[in-house]
Amino acid sequence: MTPTGAAIDIWMLLIGRVLLAMVFLVSGIHKALWYRKAVDEFTADGAPLVAVTLPATIALHVGGALCLIFGLYVTAAALALAGFTLLATFLGHSFWRLDGDDRLIRSRTFLGNLAVIGGLLYLAAVGPGPLALG
Repeated sequence: MTPTGAAIDIWMLLIGRVLLAMVFLVSGIHKALWYRKAVDEFTADGAPLVAVTLPATIALHVGGALCLIFGLYVTAAALALAGFTLLATFLGHSFWRLDGDDRLIRSRTFLGNLAVIGGLLYLAAVGPGPLALG
């Protein structure tokens, strides 16, 4: 535990898990609600087998996020989400192939995704904390 005190640390782990999970939960729900738009985005990004990869992405985003929120299978969920995010970041946000404002915007998304990956890896290493169902 950190010098902030055990009680605060417990709550910070829960809040951190939930905040990391929200990125994926909202993304997964958006992809499901606006499925046609998601198909178009996956196709434009060159994702293979969109009929398979999109439903799998939705399932991973929603299922992984719920695991993080409730503290179930946190290490596995965090590692799966980190691996997915790493792959999607390099395939979908390859800013080095762009110019001008597009390059700047994609580079910011790329770096933000690296921060999310870092948070997920940290969570996988330290575990969910005591406020977890698993």
